[in-house]
Amino acid sequence: MNKFLVRPVYILAALLVGFLLLNTAHAMGSKSAKTKQTTLQQTYVWHDGDRERTVWLNPQLVAEFDSNAKSQSALKAAYSSAVEVSAKRGSIRLWRLNNNVKAKTAIRGLKSNSMTGKFSPVLHDGPSSSGRMRSLPGNIIVHLDPSWEQDLIDGWLIQNNLEIVRKLNIGPNIFVIKTESGLAALEMANSLHDAGEVVAAYPDWWKEVVTR
Repeated sequence: MNKFLVRPVYILAALLVGFLLLNTAHAMGSKSAKTKQTTLQQTYVWHDGDRERTVWLNPQLVAEFDSNAKSQSALKAAYSSAVEVSAKRGSIRLWRLNNNVKAKTAIRGLKSNSMTGKFSPVLHDGPSSSGRMRSLPGNIIVHLDPSWEQDLIDGWLIQNNLEIVRKLNIGPNIFVIKTESGLAALEMANSLHDAGEVVAAYPDWWKEVVTR
């Protein structure tokens, strides 16, 4: 057999084997990253109408909304070990912090620096980090008494120092109310619910789209 014909065949075979091994390793790594789960401890409640629901805080994930170059560089300057979890999902980027930094602490620091960008912890619908994610870009949805006229609505807004972002056309007297991003939105919704003056109040959640 002519050695000048054999050598390219062996080179091609070696390259093909190497390519297959590389892709296998990449697939195994991706699968491992996706299946790695953490048990979550801290819980919060929110009210879906009259139903109380529980969400679990992920202490290592930060959601960045309305992401831009300035907010990204500032976040990386403050937390150089932060790693972007995945490609940008619409208006949101997810960042993973190292184990020495908690998401709530990081967010307080980022907000105190008056940065552009909005930040929120990431919460899950179950006690595992594999549960569907949701986060708080800001604003809450409030259902007021359908019988209230505009003067009553205006008085309630003034009394509670609230501002309407827009009216929703899914029923009478349903509004998006302005709040900060993060847990402040959840706390405001729960406070209004507990006061008993509204029909319903809950965050205007960002929710992970889960494909079936």
